[in-house]
Amino acid sequence: MNLIKKLYGRRSLILLVLLFLISLVVPLFVAQVSVSTPIVQTQQDALQLIQQGRTLYQAKQFVEAATIWQQAADVFATRGDKLNQAMALSNLSLTYQQLGQWNEAKIAISQSISILQTLENTPIQQGIFAAILDIKGQLQLVLGESANALNIWQQATKTYEKIGNNKGVIQSKINQAQAMQKLGLYPRACKTLLETLEIDSQDCQISEKELEQFPENISISLQILGLRSLGNVLRVTGQTKQSQIVLLKSWQLAQTIEDPENLAEIALSLGNTTRVLGNQIIARNKKQLSVDSLPSANCITSENYQTNKQFYQQAIACYHQAELGTLSITKIQAQLNLLSLFIQLKEWNQVPIFVNKIKSELTDLPSSRMAITAQLKLAQNLMCIQSTLNPNKNQLVTPILQSCPIFQKTTKIVNLKELQSLQIPSWQAINQLIETAINQAQNLGDKQAQANSLGYLGATYQERGNFTKAQQLTEQALQQISAFNNPELTYLWQWQLGRLYQLQGKTKEAIASYTLAVDMLESLRRDLVVANADIQFNFRDSVEPVYRELVDQLLQPSPNQPGEISQEKLKKARDVIESLQLAELNNFFREACIDAQAQQIDQVDPQAAVIYSIVLPKRLAVILSLPGKPLSYYQTTLTEDTVLVNEPTNNAVSGEVERIFDDMFANLNPYISNIDPLRPHQQLYDWLIRPLEAELAQNKIKTLVFVLDGVLRGVPMAALHDGQQYLIEKYNVALTPGLQLLTARSLSRQQLKILAGGIAEARQGFSALPGVKEEVKEISQLVSTEVLLDQDFTSDRLQKEIETTTFRVVHLATHGQFSSQVEDTFLLTWDERINVKNLDQLLKEREGQKQSPIELLILSACQTATGDKRAVLGLAGVAVRSGARSTLATLWSVQDQSTVDLMSQFYKTLNQSGVSKAEALRQAQLSLLHSAQYQHPFYWASFVLVGNWL
Repeated sequence: MNLIKKLYGRRSLILLVLLFLISLVVPLFVAQVSVSTPIVQTQQDALQLIQQGRTLYQAKQFVEAATIWQQAADVFATRGDKLNQAMALSNLSLTYQQLGQWNEAKIAISQSISILQTLENTPIQQGIFAAILDIKGQLQLVLGESANALNIWQQATKTYEKIGNNKGVIQSKINQAQAMQKLGLYPRACKTLLETLEIDSQDCQISEKELEQFPENISISLQILGLRSLGNVLRVTGQTKQSQIVLLKSWQLAQTIEDPENLAEIALSLGNTTRVLGNQIIARNKKQLSVDSLPSANCITSENYQTNKQFYQQAIACYHQAELGTLSITKIQAQLNLLSLFIQLKEWNQVPIFVNKIKSELTDLPSSRMAITAQLKLAQNLMCIQSTLNPNKNQLVTPILQSCPIFQKTTKIVNLKELQSLQIPSWQAINQLIETAINQAQNLGDKQAQANSLGYLGATYQERGNFTKAQQLTEQALQQISAFNNPELTYLWQWQLGRLYQLQGKTKEAIASYTLAVDMLESLRRDLVVANADIQFNFRDSVEPVYRELVDQLLQPSPNQPGEISQEKLKKARDVIESLQLAELNNFFREACIDAQAQQIDQVDPQAAVIYSIVLPKRLAVILSLPGKPLSYYQTTLTEDTVLVNEPTNNAVSGEVERIFDDMFANLNPYISNIDPLRPHQQLYDWLIRPLEAELAQNKIKTLVFVLDGVLRGVPMAALHDGQQYLIEKYNVALTPGLQLLTARSLSRQQLKILAGGIAEARQGFSALPGVKEEVKEISQLVSTEVLLDQDFTSDRLQKEIETTTFRVVHLATHGQFSSQVEDTFLLTWDERINVKNLDQLLKEREGQKQSPIELLILSACQTATGDKRAVLGLAGVAVRSGARSTLATLWSVQDQSTVDLMSQFYKTLNQSGVSKAEALRQAQLSLLHSAQYQHPFYWASFVLVGNWL
């Protein structure tokens, strides 16, 4: 007779399957979904032992609880009760996870599964097996084995489905979504959560109406968990408004069952979302809005907030709400986020209050990975303040201070006297805090936590100028971990090591460390470049500088060859620049959605040259790539007058580049006179083109392809001027995020057919475009054209036409905007805005039908977002997301009639045999330049070709 029959055959033995105590082994600062629970099955005479373990676990006495679970496992092993032995071991594993004793946790869960697999596959055994898989999945997730966790939870889901356990299925799918987030699979995570919660929504665009009713088979507790996870996904993917809506719904449900802990965790997530909303306003306006006299606000409010001040106050209210949670870790998360936000707002009087609160909470927190992480986060915030009190202006700061709000340029000046009066913990006190974390990590045998703590300690020495000690500690940190298993930590400490070598003038060693850091980032493209789970993480602070610093070191002349850079270093620098461009686009979309394949310029066009620019501290670097020729390098030393707005201190570049950029755009108004209107155009020419003139002429180059950096991406290159001519008078001009994204193929003129759509009437708050009717009329007279105008130009009709007919060119004359924020990059149709992330949906069916891709997408009335100097990132995003080989768009709104004339000339030339897209655009621009009415660059320089220029 098998074990289960014996259990059921004796009335004195009671079968208990008890799920309790949702585990909270999660990274700090993000309210995550609970993923597994201890499970219990016991005989009557062992019930007291099990209850004791459960009570200790609930009281967070994990060391004592682990002892009891081990005793329980031993008792069941002695009795030959394998089912209960396996369950006790799984609970032991979960308890070890709370203690950060990862090796012991792995051993216990492996033993549990091995024992369970020796038993007959009954419904009870399978149910317990699935629950144990849940616990194993959590362990793998916290150890960074996200792919393995996803596989385990998929296995658990299948097991639950097999035995008809719907609740288990839903829970495991929510767990799967959490693993997908860790892997950077945010669209997939969103889709999984929507399917699990049975929400009918396309592309994760959630409305309040879609959240009104849930199926009865989904318990309220699972609805709460699923929605909280969904809210976090939406925040990470940039859909902050939808994140807010979903989290508010989760809050409403948690209120109905009076769940204080879930309410606290939801409040934490809401605080993170509203803080991001405030940060986005600053990013769009490119300046810090005043936050003096913050108005009072509630975490849950019906107010429609519009300013960063209001969102920050709401975030503060939410974090205070999260402090009311019953779990210490939730309180600490909230308090640490409050401390960080008050530092960002320079509300110094609040800082000592929360420093003391956090230190008090940490005292009561058992030793664990969570406790160590909290101590390091506190140390990081204190280091931010100390670095402000004692700044090292000529020194690279440690990477862990890179995102510190104090290092961001804002209009609110730090009051040092006020700060000094607060008695902030000293560097010595910060060191003691970190050394406590090191000791805890050593006692727990947690190599990752130990590595992190050593790295932080090294950072404190770096900030105080002791580079030798800092280097020693950073190297010790790297020795504790495997680059393969811990790439996210390896990247950070290799970056710190690279900066330490750079500070000591050790260029070769700095290049080696920076290279390893970039390699780790490339392997982590789905995690660090895409993910933004920690609200303090920022691509421009924590990823972009690594690439730039590597290029900066590669382009340092060798002592043996002063003034010369080797071809090996130039090629590597070029590849790093291209990799940075791809990383920026992936971060823009918050998805690891762009793959690339390396190409040489000769493979694309033997008469084109690629010009790479990168703005480095104190200099502007230019690399020239010619077909079949060695790379050339030129640089311009920049004056150190001011630092670029919103640039991190460690990535500071001369304000001269931005000043010239501003001057150029000030002169692009044809109605404002200037005694020297072409001065900025000529300055940019001197920087980017003049040093290359001889090589370009010698190699008979016809097309210049620019891979531009920073604010230079927004410069209309066609309008650069050599003192006699504009650049467009000498060369075809095109832009590309990199050769890796190109396909070497020219536009076929056979049966050139165009789909033209546009809006002439005022619509959705946008002004009328009266020239659109004439524009599409002119096009239809020149080339075979299908026209969708005004009411006919809907998103559904546009998609249908693209799906059913082979159009080589799609021409959209409608309002649109390019922005550095993905949610603000869109095209306008009659019935809605098409966000850049949804452009690929227009092409999905077309690709499925194996139709030829769109060769050219033309956007003739779009513009870059006002005041957003990185807005061309949105244009590059449109170019990539649309799937078109080339995109022709405008950097600013241009005059109706001049656009009609330019487009008419463009199509006339494009329809000629042997003429490239870049040449057709050049001839169209020259037709305006040489006209009496439209000579000013305002009318023709706005048009840029992105992507394939052939």
